[in-house]
Amino acid sequence: MSKASDNTCFTKAQERGDETFTLVGQDRSSARVVCEWIKENIETAPKHKLIEALDCAIEMRNLHGRKTAD
Repeated sequence: MSKASDNTCFTKAQERGDETFTLVGQDRSSARVVCEWIKENIETAPKHKLIEALDCAIEMRNLHGRKTAD
């Protein structure tokens, strides 16, 4: 999963002053939320971003100790 310290979308959003929302990987709903983002952006997002999001959702789904959101 991406780290905020990398030169990621998160860092770029911060530099532009855009609002962001953080998902915690262990939250039961996180993988579904990421998949919904993929669904909504599949026609417009760059292929590598869609693949990165899917990889992240798969990692989230496979985490042990998934729980209800805090």
